[in-house]
Amino acid sequence: MFITVLYGDNEEILFNINCKVQLLLQSIKSSCHYGNEGDVELADDSGQVKHLRENQQRYANELLSERETCVLLAVTRPTDSSDVIFTPLLNDDAIVNAKFLAKLGNWGESKDSSRKSKSKKSNKKNTVVISTSPEATGKQSISVRKRSLKP
Repeated sequence: MFITVLYGDNEEILFNINCKVQLLLQSIKSSCHYGNEGDVELADDSGQVKHLRENQQRYANELLSERETCVLLAVTRPTDSSDVIFTPLLNDDAIVNAKFLAKLGNWGESKDSSRKSKSKKSNKKNTVVISTSPEATGKQSISVRKRSLKP
């Protein structure tokens, strides 16, 4: 049983999912040259986040389908904020488009969150910011925004 992970400039790599999620994520980080730069997550090709980081002691084949294609996401959490930022690590506008980013931002919808979207064409990297701190109403906020990442 395997999955295909898309990353970089239209690169792809196969991973065996008959292992614990924690080992799979470590292998993905290493094989996709992401190193110790931060956490990673996967989303399907429509933008649905797989929530692997939250289930690291489970087996990956319980959460992922055989022969599934996934997009690699960088996960960062700014020190001065409780936001979680998902950044697709795939440079392919055919897959990482406005529809993908909108779906990527909808994962918190099941947690009764509100969404805010901003979309402008530019040469900046797409990110999705997920706020995990409750607001006065007890809801979480999600916003899709462009963010420049320096190489």
